[in-house]
Amino acid sequence: MARAAAPGRTSRSRVRDGVVIRSDGLKYMTPERASAFLGLVRAGETLARELDAELERDHGIGLRSYEVLLFLAVFSPNGRLRMLDLIEQTPLSQSRVSRLVAALEARGLVARAPSGDDRRGVEVAITPAGIQKFKEAQDDHIAALERRLFAHLSADEVRQLATLTARILDAQGTTSGPGRPLDKRRQ
Repeated sequence: MARAAAPGRTSRSRVRDGVVIRSDGLKYMTPERASAFLGLVRAGETLARELDAELERDHGIGLRSYEVLLFLAVFSPNGRLRMLDLIEQTPLSQSRVSRLVAALEARGLVARAPSGDDRRGVEVAITPAGIQKFKEAQDDHIAALERRLFAHLSADEVRQLATLTARILDAQGTTSGPGRPLDKRRQ
């Protein structure tokens, strides 16, 4: 019985643009590209899962709820955003953001009202209780980010990471989202 050749070990494999193409037509990324892609995905997923668990355990809000409060408290004019703008700021679907805002509203952390500009639209505003919840969680969240991410990188590597992720997001047509505030003047 003939043994199948290990990936990348067939005599007729070739590499083009970071993709190994085997003689049988199967394709896969080179180890370096696979490591870069899987590392980025797994690091992001792990970091998000751990931050979410810590915020939920210590403050009763998950990472996505914290992000909504962050955008409203820090990156929005007067603590208010149109729902459509809030949706653009998060990596979540419209229905997920709507459910998240509804849950935050039920807890008194945000309030929804018809938009002053467009009566069909909805504005979301952070409440005093939402500001308080955000303040209670912010130091722990910043410390967790330092411990789980930034402590492992030099200042130059942080700048490089910011540049690289911005380039990836720009190439995908993502002009806003986490870390890319709607109104950069408020930074």
